[in-house]
Amino acid sequence: MSFSSEIKQELCSLPLENTCCQRAELAGLLALSGTLISESEGGGLRLRTENAHVAKRAFTLLSGLFSVHPKRMAVEKKNEGYIHTIHLYEHDNFVPIMKTLGFWRDGRVKFSADPFVTGESCCRRAFLRGAFLGAGSASAPQKSYHLEIETHYRDLAQDLLHLFEDEQLSARSVVRKSNYVIYMKDSEEIADTLTALGATDSALNLYHVKIEKDMKNQVNRRVNCETANLTKIANSAALQIQAIKKVMSATIAADLSEELIELAKLRIENPEASLIELASMLNEPISKSGVSRRLQKLIKMAEEL
Repeated sequence: MSFSSEIKQELCSLPLENTCCQRAELAGLLALSGTLISESEGGGLRLRTENAHVAKRAFTLLSGLFSVHPKRMAVEKKNEGYIHTIHLYEHDNFVPIMKTLGFWRDGRVKFSADPFVTGESCCRRAFLRGAFLGAGSASAPQKSYHLEIETHYRDLAQDLLHLFEDEQLSARSVVRKSNYVIYMKDSEEIADTLTALGATDSALNLYHVKIEKDMKNQVNRRVNCETANLTKIANSAALQIQAIKKVMSATIAADLSEELIELAKLRIENPEASLIELASMLNEPISKSGVSRRLQKLIKMAEEL
């Protein structure tokens, strides 16, 4: 099951409480997934969804709020799954229902977030919940952080942005192939939105995945850093050993101080040791910078040969 399906299933399992919030959720759901039925087909409105839980939720809201029993169908797709449709015809008190949901303007249906329907915070969140059920999607957090709601209507997209803003939830918009997309890409913003909509389990799942990803990234960065340091030490040691062997095989070896000879032997015997480790091995330990200066001296002598 996709992350989007998990979220929608959780949202559809929420108990139906205040009538005002039920109305707002239904308004959001129909605004984002409803289309008008032509007069030749009987007029009214049709809701289409691939999610059986969403179809059941819409049917429950319609029948519970308005005591109507719209026609419900499930048509099998060619590949797999079903397309669930709910038909609300004109003879099903269509106009009064549209007016109650805030969709009836100047004798026709206009999908919007009517202030009368979304006046309270709980109702604004319910409308956004319905909007996500109708046309929302979310990427699996294991892959990327992305949540969006898509609509054909510019004014409705603006309404959604205002609702997110009123609830102090961050969202942005973009036009994609003549559709208007309200989206967010930050994990914290998505988790806050899911929590506001009522999908607290999905928000916790996102947080859990984020923590795992962050820990893996930290481990990988640390491993890469340690690998780079080891490579740097190995390359430096190889250069130093090459220089030491060149110097020790030359006549100037007889003129080397005891300190340089001691360090030269330790470096050859301990090619994997760091400068700090070499410093601690000396009969008279010195600082890391002291070891570095002595090795640089040997390298310079080799270069001059």
